Amino acid sequence: MTKHITFNLRQTKSTLDINIVCNDNLITAVPKIKFLDIYIYIYIYTHNTINWSFHIEYIIPKLISACYIKKSIKPFMSLNTLKTVHYYYFNAIISYALPFWGNSPHAMKIFRMSKKNS
Repeated sequence: MTKHITFNLRQTKSTLDINIVCNDNLITAVPKIKFLDIYIYIYIYTHNTINWSFHIEYIIPKLISACYIKKSIKPFMSLNTLKTVHYYYFNAIISYALPFWGNSPHAMKIFRMSKKNS
């Protein structure tokens, strides 16, 4: 099902009421959308700012899984192998779209988890 999300300039305090129609079907406007495995949420109560908490909550279980895998193989693998697993699994999850969500206040959970498990 096709949906759309509206972005406004920071200076714009009002929201636009846009109706998009395709093949006589109204395309629904949503405040939260998953696009290229990134959750984007427009928080309308603070003048349409992007909130990354949904994306961060989405990747935390993936990172917990990566930590579990690392702990499980630790007794059987060398330090270099563990570093490789960490880099290719844990860091791949964290670094995907990091320039977008990395300076979010919610990102501190992720960075603490990364530092603790590196």
